[in-house]
Formats: sequence, structure tokens, C-alpha cells
Amino acid sequence: MINSIKFQNFKSFKTLGLVLLALYPLAIISGNLLINFFTILISISFFLNLKDNKKYFSDKSFYLLIFFFISLLINNIVSIDPQNSFPRTIKILFIIFFVIEIKRLVNIYKTNYLKYVFLSWSLILLFLSLDIIFETIFGHNIIGIKSYMPGRVASFFGDELVAGAFFHGFILFFFSYLINVNIKDNKLLFIIIAILVISFLIGERSNFIKVFLSILIFSSLAIKIDYKLKTLSTLIILVLIAIFINFNDFYKSRYYNQIKTIFSINGYQEYIKKSQYGAHRDASIKIFNEYFLFGVGLKNYRLEVGKKKYENNDFLKTEFRVATHPHQIHHELLSETGIFGYLCFLIFLVLSLYYGIKSYLINKNLYLLSSIIFILTSVLPILPSGSFFSTYTGGIFWLNYAIMLGFTNTKS
Repeated sequence: MINSIKFQNFKSFKTLGLVLLALYPLAIISGNLLINFFTILISISFFLNLKDNKKYFSDKSFYLLIFFFISLLINNIVSIDPQNSFPRTIKILFIIFFVIEIKRLVNIYKTNYLKYVFLSWSLILLFLSLDIIFETIFGHNIIGIKSYMPGRVASFFGDELVAGAFFHGFILFFFSYLINVNIKDNKLLFIIIAILVISFLIGERSNFIKVFLSILIFSSLAIKIDYKLKTLSTLIILVLIAIFINFNDFYKSRYYNQIKTIFSINGYQEYIKKSQYGAHRDASIKIFNEYFLFGVGLKNYRLEVGKKKYENNDFLKTEFRVATHPHQIHHELLSETGIFGYLCFLIFLVLSLYYGIKSYLINKNLYLLSSIIFILTSVLPILPSGSFFSTYTGGIFWLNYAIMLGFTNTKS
């Protein structure tokens, strides 16, 4: 009996991470506290299954993660405020445990129980979609949360207004699951159209563009439907969006009036000089020039940006440059980690994607393709983004990265 109890406990350690993985989107919706809690629990699961995880220490992917972590440690040493940077640096160490544990789970359960993880993610995304539609119609979500900004949907995220980033992080996994359960093509096309419209209704312009590009790339590679139907679907989406913009003042303001300058001659430069994003980026470039080699250190942009020397009256909203991050991943990395950290990140990212794409070309796994496309669209230049090192944005990114790694063969 004692041996039986021990076996059951051992078995529960094996599957603990799988349950946490299935519920991880709920942690992301709930907020930073639960995201960190889940990340720590999955990291603990890594150690509980250390015997199985040891074999991944010889993976090239593991070497890449260690390389990235060491680059951040070096950055921390020369940071303008090492004490402020240190927690975020150490957090990457837990991310490594988190990623390797998920790689173990994918490798062990990809032929059986992993499908239930993606089913769970799909159901959570569907529930969130219904809540977004509810809020669009009634002005508040199903539990009464309202957005403080007209034309933006809050849903369960409250004042954060990050539902669009959640869509970007999980939508391709949802489509991959539908394809794997052999949903009919006409139903899949209808769902894609509906999801794109919902993504538009959320009101996050940058994330809508990322979702649109992600689905466009995914559809061209993974959905075997006649190109005429794909073209017709695209036209339907564009017509629906045009109708919403034309008949809703809030969407017209966000998707047309606020950005119409971009489409004129020299419009992008003019838009940047009049927007808060432009003020952020101008300040981040100045910080990068000031601390070219190593930057100011993780989480230190906010400490440096308020200084008078970064004020630039050529930018209309220069006084609003003060923020926690410059709202663009490349500007964040350059200003906080300098050219050293930025190049290390690019090496880490490019090699990770190389191994992922190489594996996809061999096994054609749709979940692998989904995570690759997400990572590629996450690091697009120009488009605004959340802070790469923040809990929310980082939680979605590293989850996708872990899924990519799980389906990637990088054995040395």
C-alpha cells in the first residue's frame, strides 16, 4: 500500500505541469499575480521531474537560453541601478525552468493528453470572445467591467486593455486545434472571419495588425482551401471592418481619424512627431546613444527617461515620454540592454527560430507553426508592443516559445 501511495504521488508530479499548462490562459487573464504563481509552480514541476529533464541539458535550445540569461547577467552588473534590474534578470532563470518543463510535457504527452491542453485553451478563448461581443453590445462585460477608453474593450482585463494581446497569443493554437479535429473548411472560414472581426472590435490597432498578419501567414501555409475562397473571405472581412468604421464614431476615430496622417506624403514622420509613441521612441534612441554598449539596465528606462536632457520639443507630446517602457520591443532592448544585449537577443531569437522552422519543414506540426508565426509577428519593428520583460507580455511570449521548443528537435 505504501508503495502504491508513493507511485501515485510520483505520477501526480509527472502530470502537475500538464494541468497547470492547460489552465495557464486563465492565469494570464487573471493578472500578474497568478501568472507569476503558475510560472513558479511549473518551475517547481521542472525540479520534481529533474531526472527526466536532465536529458534536455544537452539540447542546443538549452544552450541558447543559458546564453541569453548570461547576457542579461552581464547587463545587470553594469546597470545604472543593478538592484532594480536584478529581479527581472533572475526571473529569466525561472523562465528557463518553465520552458524546459513545458518541453518535457510536450514531448511526453504530444500523442495523447496534450490535445486536451489545446482544447482547454480553445474553450477559454471562445469564452473570452463571447465576453468581448457582449461588451461591444452592452458597454460592459458579463461581470460588469467597463473600459475607461471609448473604442477599446476591457473584458476581464479591467484597466489593462490587453485583450488584443491575448488574442494574438492564442488564436493560432485555436485554429490548429480545429484543423486537427478535422473541422469542415466552410466552418473554419466562418470562424476565421468571426475571430478577425472580434479582434478588430477589441480596438487595439497594433495587436489587430499582428493578428491579421498571423492569420494570413497561417492560412496560406496550413489551410488547404481554394485561393478564390480565401480571397472572398478576405474581402468579406475588409467590408465588415469598413462598415464598423463608417457607422461607429469610436472605431472611426481609432482606426481612421487618429492615424489618417500616416497615409499622406511624409505622413509617418508627422504622425510619430505628434504621437506619444514618437516621444517614447525618441527618448529611447537618446538613451541608447547615451548608454550605447550596455544600456541603462532592465526596468531602468523608467528611471532615466524623465531627465531633462531627453526632452525634445520637436515632438508634440515630449512631456508624455515618461513611461515604464518605450512601447516597442526593439527600442526597449536597445535602451535597456544596449547594443551588446540587443545583439545577444537577436542571436538567441534567430537561432531559436531557425531550429523551429527547420523542424516544421520536416514534421509540418501546426502547433509548432503557430508558435513560430506568433514569435515572428511579436518582434515586428515599428508596431507598438507591450514590454518584453513584463509579466503579462512575457507570459504569453515565453509560453509560445516553450511550445515551439517542445515541438522542435534541437538535440545536439
